[in-house]
Amino acid sequence: MGLIGWGITAVLALGLGGGAFFAMHSGLVDGLLHAEETPHSEEGTETAKEHYLELDPLMISVGGANSVKQLRFRAFLQLADEAQTDVAALQPRILDIFATYLRAVSVDRLEDPTGLLHLRAQLLRRVQLLAGRDAVEDLLIIDFVIT
Repeated sequence: MGLIGWGITAVLALGLGGGAFFAMHSGLVDGLLHAEETPHSEEGTETAKEHYLELDPLMISVGGANSVKQLRFRAFLQLADEAQTDVAALQPRILDIFATYLRAVSVDRLEDPTGLLHLRAQLLRRVQLLAGRDAVEDLLIIDFVIT
């Protein structure tokens, strides 16, 4: 392609890009991009409610025998609808699992900002092993303070 070919290609690219921007900005293609919502009756639809179980707060000594550091930990479990009472009955065992795991983790790892994601995944995995994968959907850490 010579200089004229590159010039024509550039003009066409700019023209198509500008036309696409105008069509999007002016709303000409909204009907094509967004699927039309079909009206539905309220009778057959039931909104899924999220259920949470607030775990009792934990205060754990961390850092070994000579350390005076304490970890304050508070969390919620997001539960499936049918598992609310079953998981609530397991709360003492869940707290024991959390306390045992958190005592075993080093203080350096607890203080690492990216370590909280790994810690959350490990705690959620342990709860799901105890209560069932379908019973506990998520773990929400509300309070995580080392003093």
